[in-house]
Parts: sequence; C-alpha cells; structure tokens
Amino acid sequence: MTPEVPAVVRKMFAAEGFQIHGLSRFGDGRWCNKLGQLPNLLDCAFDRVVLLDTDMIAVSDLRPFLQGNGVQAKIVDAARPSLEALNEICRIAGKKPASSIRVDATNEYTMKGNANGGFYAIPRALAGHFSTEWRRWALWLLENDEPLRREGHSAHVDQVSAALAFHISGIPWLAAPSNVNYFLHFQGKHRYLDRSRPIALVHYHDVSMNVVGLVQPDFSLSAAESAAILQANTQITQEFNNVLFWNFRYAAFPERGSGIGSRGENLQYKHTLLRNEGIEEAESILDVGCGDGEVLRGLSLRNYLGIDVAAGALEKARIAMPNGTFMHYEGQPVEPREVVLCFEVLIHQPSLAQFHALVDFLVAHTGKTLLVSGYEHKNPHHMVYFYGPLSQVLAASGRFSRIEVIGSHSDVTVFRCNV
Repeated sequence: MTPEVPAVVRKMFAAEGFQIHGLSRFGDGRWCNKLGQLPNLLDCAFDRVVLLDTDMIAVSDLRPFLQGNGVQAKIVDAARPSLEALNEICRIAGKKPASSIRVDATNEYTMKGNANGGFYAIPRALAGHFSTEWRRWALWLLENDEPLRREGHSAHVDQVSAALAFHISGIPWLAAPSNVNYFLHFQGKHRYLDRSRPIALVHYHDVSMNVVGLVQPDFSLSAAESAAILQANTQITQEFNNVLFWNFRYAAFPERGSGIGSRGENLQYKHTLLRNEGIEEAESILDVGCGDGEVLRGLSLRNYLGIDVAAGALEKARIAMPNGTFMHYEGQPVEPREVVLCFEVLIHQPSLAQFHALVDFLVAHTGKTLLVSGYEHKNPHHMVYFYGPLSQVLAASGRFSRIEVIGSHSDVTVFRCNV
C-alpha cells in the first residue's frame, strides 16, 4: 500500500490475515505505482505472482489459467494508444516496431505484447528480470512520452513500458485469455475469450458500479456475463464494507451522497424536525456519521463536531458547513457533547458487535439529548441490517429517562432520548 492509504483500510487487510507491504510511488507517482510491487515481493515465497488493478474481482478459480514460462497478460481492450504511436515510441527507442496483433474488443490493431495492465502473472524465475526491465523502460518512457501525450494516453505508461520490456528486452510474453481480464466497463467483442472455460476475473471500472455498490453495466449481457456479475455481486453483498462503500459513493455519486434520507423531501423533513427539537439552541453538538453535511446545511449551530469514517464525505461537509469542525474518525477519543445526533448510521453496521459498539458510543457521549434514527422492523437489503427494534436497544442501555418517537421517514424511526 502507498503511504496515503488510511489506517482504517490497513486494519481491514491486517484483520483478514494479509501481509502488508509499504509501497513507494514510482516515477511520476501517477501511472506506474504497480511497478513498485515486485521488489517488495522478491524475498517472499511464491511460484507465481499476480499483479492486479484494484477494480478486479475473482468469480471463479484463477489458478488453472496460470501456466507457462512467460509473463501472462491479455492484449489491450482497445487501440489506445494507437499502433502508430507505439511504432513511433519503438523508433525513438532505436528499435524496429514489433509485429502487430488485433485488440480484444474491436478490429483495431496494436503492438504485440501491449497488454491491459489490470492483470500480469509472472513466474518467479522472471520476476527479478522483468521488474528491472519494466522499471527501466517506464522511466525512459516518462522522459519520452510525447507520442502518448499527443493522443491523451499518458495513463498507459505502465502497460506500454511493459510491452517495451517484452519487445526490446526479450522478456517472454504469453497471451492470456480474456477470461482472466474480462472488461465490463463497455461492450466489445472479447476476441480472446476461451469459451470452453469460465470467466475468472472481472475488470469492472467505477463506471460499471451502481449507486448501492453493485456491478451493473449499462448494456445487455450474455448469459456468461450475467452469471459472472451475479457471482461478483454475491461476494460484494456478503462482504459489504461500510468504509470502502461510502468513500466510493461520495466520490462516484456526489448527487446521491448520504442517500435518499438526506435528499429531497426527506432533507426538508429533517431540517424542520431538528429545528423543532431545538438543535439551534444546543450548546454543543456531536454529529456521528455526519456524511456530506447536507442535513445540517443552513442551520445555525454552536460548537459543532461532525465525525465520519468516510474521508470523502468530510471534504464535502466542510463546504456545506464552513463553520463546523470535522474529524475523520478512526477510533480516536472524542469529547461528549450536550446533543448527539446520529441519523441513518446504525442501520449500516454490518455486524451485531459493531451495532452495539456504536450504540454504546452514542450513549457514552450524550450529555443531555440523543437524536437517533433506526429500524423498528426488519428491512432486508445488502446495505442495511436489523438487530432488533431500536427502541428496545436504547432502553436496555439504562441511560435514558425518556425515549420518545419524534418522527419517521422512508422506513426509519427517529427517537429523542433524554439522559
């Protein structure tokens, strides 16, 4: 992981038993960071290392596809950059152009060995040599990238430099089938699909994700594609992660933000509700799961602190509420406040332990009044969870002298709890 990866994400991987390696950004720090992985791995025990983009999901067993004594990679989806630009790069490097080959999705041609960077499978015997040559050509190409920049394809420095390592440095390349790098962000031929074998790795891109975090391409699907997407979405729903999802949601769907509960009529309803409950008279406020700040935009608040696990949400919240204070919450101490606000956060806790931990946090940090929403009845959905009527859970804490329903919207109930 690069240094910018937040601690909460590192903890997720550590909790799953992964070894975590620090990864320095490579070259210009933008397009070639995958190249920094191989030196980290050369001292590890492995037969073959597979480098993947992060927008890949395994939908069947990958191992039967991993074979041969060359670096396996699938030819690019489309001719970007053009074959002419690739040939020009070879000439600048003082070498003859490589032979050409058709791309995966269209009838265009590209340079042999110019593979999509989402998947590289590297035998141990080649890892050190490939790492050295790939890095060498990447640094060279960053200094000689005019053909890429002219076409607006500087983002492909990593895969073009790998192609140069195959063509010029003699690293053996084996054409992988589309099964191990199956694009779903646009519709195309999948020329190199081995139809006698299942799709193994889906390469989906953010544009293929819908507003609730599932893979949903915007074109008609074949039976094999539908089956692969069903498997992918089953995994996503079974292992749904709040932190990763909300960071994605605020980046990819800012107009939807925190959800339908903080937009349109529900937003106006909450504004009126909070004013009626005296939120503007409170001496201090702790907003747990503040999201993008839209719910409180325009209200006159004192001593306000908003906390959220999604850093992307806080960037927008600071714009919506320039007079507020915000904290990216990763378990650090927080002082109690007179009023604690927590709308539509409990329903997103993916385990009973996390649900009760958040309830305990709310109870412990409420100085006078807790305004909280949640479910009184079960509402099954992959993004939300039900662990019993919220009113009963709040009463069991023993902290509140009065718990009353003050409103409802969508399918949640809003409570006012007085210490």
